[in-house]
Amino acid sequence: MAKNRSSAHTKAQRAGRERDGNRCQICGSKNHVEGYHIVDHQFGGAANVDNIIALCHKHHNDVHKGNIDIFKI
Repeated sequence: MAKNRSSAHTKAQRAGRERDGNRCQICGSKNHVEGYHIVDHQFGGAANVDNIIALCHKHHNDVHKGNIDIFKI
């Protein structure tokens, strides 16, 4: 997580991980689960739980590499 993000982002990421049972929503792993902003902070993504999905480190990186697309329906 970027150091310049507000505590609201940190709280939203924690709440999103908890809502998702601290499991990656792609593979179900409970290892190294992170809160991922569906709409990135740098593009105006909201600091709320509705903009967070829990992903393991591998799948978080896959999203950033463009190997996986995450979007809300």
